[in-house]
Amino acid sequence: MSTFKHEPLISVIMPAYNADKYIKTAIDCVLNQTHKNIELLIADDASKDSTRQIIDAYNDVRIKTYHNNSNMGYLKTCNKLFEKAKGDYIAFQDADDLSTPDRFELQLQVLQSDASLGAVGCNLTAIDTKNNEMFCSHYPLKHEDILKDIPGYFPVIPNSYLFTREVYSVIGGYNLYFDRMGAEDYYWTYLIMEKFGLVNIQKPLYFYRYNPNSITGDRSDNLNKKFSYRIVGFLVNQRRQTGTDDLEKQDHTELNKYLDGLKKPYIDDPSLYYREMAAKYYHEGLKKRAIRLIIKAIRKNPNNLTNYKDLMYILRKILFVN
Repeated sequence: MSTFKHEPLISVIMPAYNADKYIKTAIDCVLNQTHKNIELLIADDASKDSTRQIIDAYNDVRIKTYHNNSNMGYLKTCNKLFEKAKGDYIAFQDADDLSTPDRFELQLQVLQSDASLGAVGCNLTAIDTKNNEMFCSHYPLKHEDILKDIPGYFPVIPNSYLFTREVYSVIGGYNLYFDRMGAEDYYWTYLIMEKFGLVNIQKPLYFYRYNPNSITGDRSDNLNKKFSYRIVGFLVNQRRQTGTDDLEKQDHTELNKYLDGLKKPYIDDPSLYYREMAAKYYHEGLKKRAIRLIIKAIRKNPNNLTNYKDLMYILRKILFVN
């Protein structure tokens, strides 16, 4: 491996919110990379726990903090850190995830071996809140194989990307339309793939934590959040058909019509959203949260008998399990 002073600088972006259980291991996995020439840009997003104190306890010149005085959300915090990055390359490391020590070194080797590439991802190992391994992904490796699965499925983990500064110069940061909604990274991924090569490394270099309390685990009653991936699919199809989309044109007419159709069943039955979320949480093993949501569904629509049936089903499963 090359000596430190000759290594290209990698800027690592790490937004953090209420991550005090995991932030130290996330920071350490960046500082302990085999590629040493890094700057770690961290912004605590007005956490309510001890996340900020843990970050500020570090005394490493590679760590640069840009904490938020009030909660800005993941998207705006990422965009803020993008603007601060000085590296030849930029990477992500989520505050509750992990990376193997050789992640940046291996990704950089791939990027530098092919001038057509703008970004390199990898496969992931899914872990739970106690670091138990759940499964490994098997994403396609080549650009064209990744692209042909989109938009029905994005066989990538954007959190794992290492990408060139040119990508950021051309594409920019995340589109503000997706603020507090999610899926901004998938729309951004497609924009990258229109202009640059993007590939995956077969080795799982990234550990993605399935954490129901994380930003991605949160499921608010924002219907745009529920439909965020379908919104991306709609925009991708627009781009493929016309070369542009409603966001780029700054005219959301067609997108809003599409969304109105998706939202209609939830407007007709205000309890539907909470009933669906209760089912998801139940199958994830979060039974108490599922019950709370079913009760909320009943309050939203006390005339819908399905809500009562679902409540009784969950209660029976809890009371009579084993």
